Amino acid sequence: MPIVVTRDEYFETALALLASDGHGALKIGTLCRSLGVTTGSFYHYFGSLDGFVEAFLEYWERERTARVIQLANVPADPSERIERLKALALDVPHDAEGAIRAWANSNARVAEVQKRVDQERFDALRDVILGVVPDRRRAELLAVLGISMLVGLPMWRSPVQRRELARLFDEFEQAILRHAAELGAGS
Repeated sequence: MPIVVTRDEYFETALALLASDGHGALKIGTLCRSLGVTTGSFYHYFGSLDGFVEAFLEYWERERTARVIQLANVPADPSERIERLKALALDVPHDAEGAIRAWANSNARVAEVQKRVDQERFDALRDVILGVVPDRRRAELLAVLGISMLVGLPMWRSPVQRRELARLFDEFEQAILRHAAELGAGS
């Protein structure tokens, strides 16, 4: 009996391949072998490698950015939003994201989506921080710092050590709360 996989299983397999072998591993044969399916399954879903790449980028933006932002905004309390966002940021597939950034250097479409994802993440982080630190200039500075940690550590140290990233995010949260307290004491 043939194995049936979902589109999402292709995308999650692609993230794993990106993390382990970089964007050069995103080939039809490699994906199909990893999933134990025939190339017919691939062509049924995507039509071509370009079709797959487009669908994968949409999935990545939707599931790893828009959905994370939506989940981060569920708590009503701004401090809880920061805590939720921190937890969600730890679950980002950092090694795969580093490979996507490297891929963006040689693929204009990937670069376009990467830039949009970065902006969406920055805007969301700034808005969450604004709930605690109502000074827009400080909130934007803190958001730049947060995005820089999210992007920078995985680019500097791969594979990412989750414990190290968690410590950095804890320090970042404390910096946000110090700014909030400082603004509160000044009013």
